[in-house]
Amino acid sequence: MSVKTNSSGYTILELVMAISIFSIFMIGVFSVFSFGLKSWKLVETKNDSQQQAEVALARILSDLKSSDISSLVTGDEYIAFETAWSDPNAPDSNFKKLGGYPLWQGYILYYTFPRNPNSADKKLLRKYICHTPAISPMKMTDISIYLTDNPVNGENLRTVARNIYSLDAGIGTNNFVVDIILRTEKKFSEKRLAYEKDFSDDVGNDIVTLKASVSPRNTP
Repeated sequence: MSVKTNSSGYTILELVMAISIFSIFMIGVFSVFSFGLKSWKLVETKNDSQQQAEVALARILSDLKSSDISSLVTGDEYIAFETAWSDPNAPDSNFKKLGGYPLWQGYILYYTFPRNPNSADKKLLRKYICHTPAISPMKMTDISIYLTDNPVNGENLRTVARNIYSLDAGIGTNNFVVDIILRTEKKFSEKRLAYEKDFSDDVGNDIVTLKASVSPRNTP
């Protein structure tokens, strides 16, 4: 008496085909995931650049609004002007007047740093420099000694925004308006990502340029 058994298995060819199909499927899934992750990161980079430029420009315009255009001094990526706001570190910091006129308390200086135009990771700094209060606004002098990343004589120093690579300012043709051009630049970050960059540096480098004008309210 004989017993018949029915046994079946997979051939090597079937295993190879199954592995190949699965590999193709996984490559497709990873490609879609990689593309989506890179697209999200590029959008995030652009949004960060836009936000930093907008915050920095809004801060400059806010300070300029309460100034006098006759005190404006501009140069290589810096702008300085009078302010009637007292030292921001003082507990009674406020906008001071004398006889209905602004009492000028100090200078506000915006500038990019490092000063080398080819430097990486540039930022926009703001310094408040106190001086003897006066009724008449004056132009700031000896600006070059203050263009550092630390206080020279105890000034109030703050970092307004990072990745700010250009600051241009000037008085408009009507002599009552200040024109500001701010450029921010940020590169795509590959840190902590599970793939290598497969696009050009230009694609992964986002540049935002903002322009605005403001008329200082305390100009006679």
